[in-house]
Amino acid sequence: MKTKTVMASLTVAIGFAAIGTYATLTYAGVNAEGVPAKPAATAAAASDPESSARINVKALAANLEFLVEKPVLASHPLLIEFWATWCPPCRASIAHLNDLAKKYHANGLQIVGIADEDKAVVENFRDRTPMGYAVALDSNQTLAAAFGVQAIPQAWLLDKEGRVVWSGHPMELDDQIITGVLAVNPTE
Repeated sequence: MKTKTVMASLTVAIGFAAIGTYATLTYAGVNAEGVPAKPAATAAAASDPESSARINVKALAANLEFLVEKPVLASHPLLIEFWATWCPPCRASIAHLNDLAKKYHANGLQIVGIADEDKAVVENFRDRTPMGYAVALDSNQTLAAAFGVQAIPQAWLLDKEGRVVWSGHPMELDDQIITGVLAVNPTE
């Protein structure tokens, strides 16, 4: 969605989590042309990773512009988060994602924060706010549309085969879920 469309179609919603309340900003659920969004990826956590459809993130990510070195996406567990610089709940989740990156990167977890804003805006934000994980731009909202993103921040955890094993507010993602995907202990 274009910035004007996003700003005009946002409403504030409160997401309730088992460990607390997290604010999210919710999209109106339509794409840039006004057509209702139809997600290609499930937004619900898959209780059985074997039953979850595989997502070819490498192919979907072909349209992403990485601000620094592109991480290895194939054959690695992947946490993707859709966020924006102007989104207070997104800003609040950065410290949590930094902690996850620090703990699990050595075990193969790749984290990518995806924004649909102007490159200069995101780079300026990153200059002031350290982000210890990859950041990419989804200028055409290709990946956001494929995942049916309707609220930010919103995250998906995929196993190394590309199956969605969890999705939700990034602050709800805990060590138990991640270690289950990695099948290793976190790096201390």
